[in-house]
This record gives sequence, C-alpha cells and structure tokens, in this order.
Amino acid sequence: MPLHNPLLRRQIRLATQPQKTSLLCAFGLLASLPVAPIQAAETHQQWSCSPSADGASWICNERTVPGPSYERPKHSFKRISRKTASADAGTPSKARNLPAAQTDWVDEKLLSEEQKQTMRPGCCGAYVEPTRDDEDANLKPSEASLKASANSSELQKDSVAKLDGDVRLTQGYRLLESDSALLNQEANTAKLTGNIRLREPGLLLTGAQADIDMNSDDAVITDASYLLHEAGLRGDATTLKHLGDNRMVMEDATFTQCEPDSNMWEFESSELELDPNSGQGKGKHVRLKIKGVPVFYTPYIQFPISGQRMSGFLFPSIGSTDDNGVDIATPYYLNLAPNYDMTITPRFISDRGEMLEVEARHLSQHTESDISIAYLADDKGGQDDQLDEQVDLGNLTEDEAYRYKGEDRWLADINHKGNFGNGIYTLIDYTRVSDIDYFRDLDTVSLAVSSTTHLKESGTIGYRTANWNSSVKVEQFQTIARNTTTPYQQMPRINVDGNYDLGWNLKAELNNEYTDFDHRDADDEVWVTGQRAFLDYGITWDKEWVWGFFKPSVMVKHLSYELDDKHLDADANDSPSVTVPQGSLDMGLYFEREGSLLGRGYIQTFEPRLFYFYSDYESQDELFDVAGTRDIDFDTSELTFTYSQLFRDRRFSGYDRIGDDNRLSVGLTTRFIEAATGIERFSASVGQIYYYDDRAVDLSVNSATAKTLTENLEDTSEIAVAMSARIGDYWQFNSDLLFDEDDNNKTSRGSMSLRYRDDNYNLFNIGYRYVRKDAVADVNDVDNDGDVAELIDRDIEQADVSFALPIGGNWSAVARYNHDVTNSRELETLAGLEYSDCCYRVRVVARRWLDNDLHTVIDDTLLEEDQGIFFEFQLRGLGGIGSKVNGVLSDGIYGYDLREENLK
Repeated sequence: MPLHNPLLRRQIRLATQPQKTSLLCAFGLLASLPVAPIQAAETHQQWSCSPSADGASWICNERTVPGPSYERPKHSFKRISRKTASADAGTPSKARNLPAAQTDWVDEKLLSEEQKQTMRPGCCGAYVEPTRDDEDANLKPSEASLKASANSSELQKDSVAKLDGDVRLTQGYRLLESDSALLNQEANTAKLTGNIRLREPGLLLTGAQADIDMNSDDAVITDASYLLHEAGLRGDATTLKHLGDNRMVMEDATFTQCEPDSNMWEFESSELELDPNSGQGKGKHVRLKIKGVPVFYTPYIQFPISGQRMSGFLFPSIGSTDDNGVDIATPYYLNLAPNYDMTITPRFISDRGEMLEVEARHLSQHTESDISIAYLADDKGGQDDQLDEQVDLGNLTEDEAYRYKGEDRWLADINHKGNFGNGIYTLIDYTRVSDIDYFRDLDTVSLAVSSTTHLKESGTIGYRTANWNSSVKVEQFQTIARNTTTPYQQMPRINVDGNYDLGWNLKAELNNEYTDFDHRDADDEVWVTGQRAFLDYGITWDKEWVWGFFKPSVMVKHLSYELDDKHLDADANDSPSVTVPQGSLDMGLYFEREGSLLGRGYIQTFEPRLFYFYSDYESQDELFDVAGTRDIDFDTSELTFTYSQLFRDRRFSGYDRIGDDNRLSVGLTTRFIEAATGIERFSASVGQIYYYDDRAVDLSVNSATAKTLTENLEDTSEIAVAMSARIGDYWQFNSDLLFDEDDNNKTSRGSMSLRYRDDNYNLFNIGYRYVRKDAVADVNDVDNDGDVAELIDRDIEQADVSFALPIGGNWSAVARYNHDVTNSRELETLAGLEYSDCCYRVRVVARRWLDNDLHTVIDDTLLEEDQGIFFEFQLRGLGGIGSKVNGVLSDGIYGYDLREENLK
C-alpha cells in the first residue's frame, strides 16, 4: 500500500522458511538500516534479503525500484476509549485506535449491492473485512515469508530491536500492526504497544499492548477487543490470550451480537473461551444485562459461535392459558453426532401436571427420520370456565366435562423417508394420540389442526426400475373428531405400475392395485370387508407440436372383489366384478399475437382445448345393498369439480366405481406474457362439459335410481372459471369460480385471494371462499304440530384478512381476522406488534379463536372460545423466550413461515 512520509520507505522481504530462521533476525537487520532523505521522484531504494547457503546469516542488497516513495497518512495517536470511540465507524478508512467492531463496521449506505445481501435482518450495516491483493494474502503463515515495515528502526543491546511508527508485518494471511514493537531475538518474543491490530480471516483483535511468544505462536493482549465477522460476535476483555490453536481465552470479558453502537443485550463473564475450531463458546459466572441492567445469572454457559450444532439448554417457552394455567417448557438439546440429535423438553402445566416431550432426528446417506413422543401422567383435568358453567347448569356432569381427569395422555409421531439404492425405498407417516382432544387440550392449535378429523398411520416399502414401480403399503387412520366415520384399514395395499415408451410417440401404462380392506368395527353387521383388485391399462399416442397437441387414448379398467361373507345378504354376490372399455381424445391449439399494453410489449396467447371421453356403461348394481343397507364403498367419493377437472378421465376418487360417461369438455385459455421478461402477467380460463348421455353409475344408489337423479340427467356441467394475475412485482391475484346455469347462473363454489409479498417479505393477504350447500332441518326447533320450524343454513362462506407489515422504524404489525359469514361468528382473530433490529427481536400477539371440534358444533351456545396473549423475546443468534409465537403466526398468516425462513 502507498505510504506518505519524508522518510525513505524501507521494506524487508524475508524469502526463507520460517522454521529455519528466526523472525527476530529480520527485525535486527531492519533496526540497523540508516535513514536517508528521498533521492528522486521517479525511483526509490528498497532492500532485498535472502539467507546464506548455511542459513546462519543474511545476504542483503539495496536496489533501485521504479516509482516514488510515498508519504504516510498523518494519524493522531491520542488514545480513544473503546467504550466511546465511534466517530469514524462509518468511514471506509479508519484510525487504528478504534475497537475491533467499530473498525470493520460499514454503514449500509457505504455497502455495495453484493455486500448488502450479507446484512443480517434489521441491521443498518455489516462487518466487512479489508481485502488484500498481495501475492501472499491467501497463504498459510507456515507457507509464507515474513514482510515487515516501519517508519524507523533501532538495534538496541542484548539483541533487542525497536521498531517505531506504523509498524506493519505480514506473513501469509496474518497481519499485525502497532505503533511500536520491541523484538527479543534470544527469547524469540515480541512486545508490541500502542493501537495493536491482529488480523486473521474472520477475526480481528485490537488492544493497547501485546506480548507474543514466537515459539508457541501465543499472544497475550491487554485492554483488548475482538470481533468474529461471520457470527457478528464482538466484545471486550481486560486480558485476551490468543493461543496457537486459534482459541481465545479472556478474563473479565463481554460478548454480544448487537451493532457496534448498541449494547441492548450483553453477557459479562469472569472467564470466557471462544473456540473457532469447534464453533463453541464457554463462559463462567455469566451475567446477562439488558440495557445495562442485570436480569439473569448462570455459573456456566455454553453457546455456538458458528452455524455448528451443540448440546445445551435452549431458551424456555413460558405461557398461560385459561384452560391450562401456567405452561413452562425447558428444552435441552443433545448434539449426539453429526447425523443425529435429540431434544428433551420437560414441561410443567399447572392445571394438568408434569409432561415430557422428546424429539429425535436421524439422517444418513439412505434415510431421513424424525421421531417425537410426549407423555402426561395423571391429567389433573385442566380448568375451563365454560365447562364449569355447564356443570353448574346441570347440562354436563363433572365426569363428562373433565373426561380425561386422572388419565395418562400421550402422543407418538414418526416420519421417515428412505432410499437404499437399487430402486428400494421406504416411507413411514405415523401419528397417534391417546384421545381425540389431545391437540386441543395440550397444544396451542391452529384452525387447521382443529379441523383435522383423522391422523394417518401408514408405512410403505417399494421398488423402482426404469419401467416399473412396485410397492406394499399398510395404512389406517385414527379419528379425532366426534360423530365422524372411521375410514377402512388397508392391510395391505399392493401396487405394481408400469410405464413404457413404445416409440413413435406411443406410451403404455399398466397399473395394477390389490387391497385388503378391514375395519376396526368389522364385527358390526353394517361393515363389509374384503379384498379388491383394480386394473387400469391404456395406450396413448402423445404427439406435440409448437402449435398444438393431439393425444388419443384407449383404456380398459377392470374391478373385482372377494368379499367376506359373514355380513353379506344371502343373495349377495361375494365376488362381483366389472370390466369397462374407455377411450379419450385430448387436443389443443396455441395461437399467439404480439401487442403492447401500458407501454410494455406483450405476447397474448389463445389456447382452445377439446377433451372427449367415453366410458361404456356396465352395471355395478351388485355393489349395492350387499349387507342390508350397506353398499361397497371402501375409499371412494365424488370428485370436487373445478376447471382442472374438465379434462379428467374419471368421475370418482377411489376405485369402487367405474363411471359411465359420454361427454365433451371445452376449455379456452388466454395469457398475457411480458415480452421482455417472460413473466406471465395474466391468465384466464373458462370451460364447460357437454354430456351426450345420462349417467347410470352412482356412488350411493343403483342404476335405476341413478337415472332419476337430477345431477345425472343434466346436459351440461357448471361453468368453471379460473383466473390469475401478477400485478407489478409483488401482487398476486387468484380466483376459481363455478356458475350454475340451471340456477340463474348463481355461484355454487368460489374462492378468491389477493396476496402481496415484496423482497423484504412484507405480507398482505385477502381471501374469500364460498360453497353453496342445501339447508338441513333443525330437529331441535319444532312447533306444536310437529312441523320443522326452521332450516339451518349450511353454506360455507368465510372471509380472511392477514398481514405482516412495517409501521415505522423497526416496528411491524401482524394481524389476522378470519370470519364465518354464514354464522356471523369469528373463527380466529389475532393482532400483534413486532420490533426487530440487528440485536434483538420482541413480539407480542393477542389471539382469540374457537376451541371446538368444529365438525360437531352447530348451536352457537355450545361454542367454546379461547384467548391468550403470547410473548417472545429473542436475542439475535442465541434464541429466545416464547418460541410458540412463531407457530401461531405461521399458522395464521399465509407466507409467514417463508418470511421467518428468509429473515433469520
């Protein structure tokens, strides 16, 4: 680097192996050099030294090199306190008398666009290491020669060399600077004083004085400060020892991850050790201060200083609810190995008792597994004012209200994915709880969890080849909603599916499934059990061009059963079967034209599509009334109609029916694509099905009855509409609608959403959905003549608004309002504030929600409502108190989980 000074610049190049020649030889030679004025403006003198052949002495020669010598910058060496110095913190070139954090801190305004991407959320700047472009900058110190410079040098007695004025020495990536240095050749030590800086990649140390042992490579720095760039960890210490293995041991030290001019939180420790090798820090007699006020003490703490995992207590979760009282969970994390770990969480719930939760994770080359268990012994029953009131009114007994009092409650959850090579794979998705109210009683649940009716318990093992995928699966469900039917068990389901490319654009599919259906209530007469085989074979000519596509297909489907005859009617067939031939023709065209809109070039497309499907009618009446009033219906239901269902080749989900069909689906799509970027700005689709025959196969009745059902006699389907628009860079609009022509074009189903998400993950969402359903009679509201007095509206109409938006400074507001328009009631309301900067984050959220099994409640007087206030205080980089707040917001605000992932 250029240096400006009337003194002649003298530079020593030590081209020798450090293990053979002492550094002090170089310093001694430097001290013996004379000082001379500048001789010429175009050239200057430079010394070049190399060791003698025996390594016992130096051979030095002065040489003339092009270019002038340069004046050094004029610094004031007046000592500035580390606690107050900040005047130069935002400038690119900074005095050496600043503490470590202020030295390398660069204000956001001075960062390049690339550097701004490294800024931590909420920060107004970043730590930036100065770059070196000399030839040794990327070498290890043991592999590089030593280079040193100073304003003046003097050789004193007893082999001691003194360097004064902007002392600078480099060896590989290591850089040391000070005001002066005393170098003892015999002891192989160095004593540096005045504005010391020691740099290594990712590390900066500063101090008033340093003693360095060249033999062990240890350094002791007094009145020190330090900075770990990657972790953003900084602090001060009365004494700092930088050991040869890169560990730092400090006395009377502090550490924080706040910005240089903020100590919102700070740990003080009598003894602190930071080990970059293990990525861990350890402290003794540690005090946490918030705004200088001590709030926490621990005799020992262990914490991460990098992204590496480590064992230790995590911050507790503390809360309180009306039902459970005070709820305290203190997780302990065990880093057992690089590929598996465990979190053990003791939990105290004042109105229910002590609980233990354990989560174990395992990752290997072939498997990924996550196992969670939880156990609460002897539930105290909780405290629910609404249930107390029902007991007082005589509507419920105490046993009915507090049905789990004295019971053991538990949860088990296993998620596993395996890929063992050679095509073998495994899957496990298993969740089971002790009772149907477990989640409502023992967790802060979202509406999604409240509306869950079944928990899956399944396991799969499979084998894949180039053309075949074979698997064996066992599956059953636990029902966690009252008055809800439990699905059949599949014990097992075997799939053997083939897919072949025959050439000439011909593709063949050979899908085979065999399932053994059982039921937990199989002994009841109403349940039919047995085995089902389903075959689905087809050949498609899949031809595509730039301007369109043409895909004719021929298929055949076969369905057969072997039913257990213990509950069958005497005249029922225990092995019914049906085979149905099918054919389809799917074709479409692509038209494009160029145009402009609002000054931008666009490509507009027009994409008509026709889909004809024919499925022959084969009677399936043998599948009805096989056990009194029970039909064969293991896993089948009507498909929900949307625009994408226009081009389906089946009428039912599941395989218990093969629907007859003779129809033509017509769809039209247009898109507006921005020519410059290729972004699809708008798309709209509209379509309808035209039926040529009535449908005789139905899920719940035989063919004769099916031919009288209105929905099976209609000539056309509802009109399906789908729209999407990308407005600007951050807004997205989506809508799906169904219009019923036979009912004055009324909307039978619809959903709309408008979502905003910018680069800073600010969020705003508006949603609306509507489903029209037939009203049902209220059997509890009957007049004296026995006539039903009122119908209950079963339409689903809900509005949802949520956002997470800045309101000024580092403050953001979060909120959600989910309203049931049909029943004029709130489903969930939450509102909160969030403060987030480089140092810490605080969130407080108030929430009110329905705490019912929503599938069983019609009468508003029976609705149970819960409410609470949730608080989180998080120290950036070290975790926080109240981690459940994130779950509440992620469940309530669309996109919030992605916001959290990107703004950690």
